[in-house]
Amino acid sequence: MTNMPAGVADLTWTPGLTNQDLREAADRLVLDRCDVPAGSVLRTFSRSVRTALLDGFLTSEVVAEAERRARELLAQRPAAEGRPRLRDWAGVRAPDVPRPRRAR
Repeated sequence: MTNMPAGVADLTWTPGLTNQDLREAADRLVLDRCDVPAGSVLRTFSRSVRTALLDGFLTSEVVAEAERRARELLAQRPAAEGRPRLRDWAGVRAPDVPRPRRAR
């Protein structure tokens, strides 16, 4: 009889989640979405990894699932070139700042 609690899987034999796998997936995403800032792509991928882990995916499946989720989220994001500024998009007008008077 083992002292392992019920419902806990032994993950010692499964391939682990390596930094190299995560980095390669992140690099693929950054190269595929050149129109989105790299920081935004990396944050999206990071959040996707976190949610995949929280959803209970096996460590061998996390990278593929996180990459799929990140691609799905990034596909919903418009390209950066023709996109209006955040204030314009939200309908918020920038305050009018008075110009200083010229010295005579």
